[in-house]
Amino acid sequence: MRVDAELILRLRTERGWSQDELARVSGLSLRTVQRIENTAAASLHSKRALASAFDLDIQDLDDEETKMPTCPECESEDLFQYKDLIDTTTIGGELVPKISSGRFSSAKVRAVVCGDCGFLRYFVADEALHKMRSSKHWSRI
Repeated sequence: MRVDAELILRLRTERGWSQDELARVSGLSLRTVQRIENTAAASLHSKRALASAFDLDIQDLDDEETKMPTCPECESEDLFQYKDLIDTTTIGGELVPKISSGRFSSAKVRAVVCGDCGFLRYFVADEALHKMRSSKHWSRI
């Protein structure tokens, strides 16, 4: 699941903790802390451990991009999220290009639709985000 890696890094540095110290305080491995800070992805167990280490509610570590409490278009709270991830190869074309090294490039996404204005957002699954970070076709802006 997505977490706010920038918040985790900020909280860690505000406390003067190294990644190793955060690992010890949270009960996670150093490698897990490094991965979470680099990829912004964590298991529910890791998210709980970090929230406990920082004395936060688990929701406080949610990634701001995926919170979406209201529609960014009309500010409605009437939002619907499809229960499963959607494989973009079924959509046709390349919605998220150059993510796969195979013949067909695909990524899994989650759709969220506003019930009032119909605004549609796709959130890319963690696996695709990880591939993007190391892809020569995608760059951080």
